[in-house]
Amino acid sequence: MTAIDAALLASSREVVLARFPLSRVSEAFFDDMLGVLPPAHIAGVPGFFVSEAVCEDIHAQFVAAGGRFYGGYVGVRDRAGLITHARIAEFEAAHPDAVELAWYPDSLEGAAS
Repeated sequence: MTAIDAALLASSREVVLARFPLSRVSEAFFDDMLGVLPPAHIAGVPGFFVSEAVCEDIHAQFVAAGGRFYGGYVGVRDRAGLITHARIAEFEAAHPDAVELAWYPDSLEGAAS
């Protein structure tokens, strides 16, 4: 792989990850994703992953914490980007009035009412 190929791959990977950053999601969205495919788990990581990749190593991860539900695209090879309780706490501090998504943000369904 050339340096240009690696740069393009990294750039496209970042674009995909940015399409669904760590977000609050509805309980119905969380439950739907839990039942869509067999969930995948990683020992020591909260929540579950949709077992089918969005692309390469990027999967949707969902976590229930503190009576709320969270989701986002993560690269499973990059442990620093996984949704953890610490990342959720940082997210909540920065976005106390975050919109709760009813479905993936790039879909037509948008946010929950």
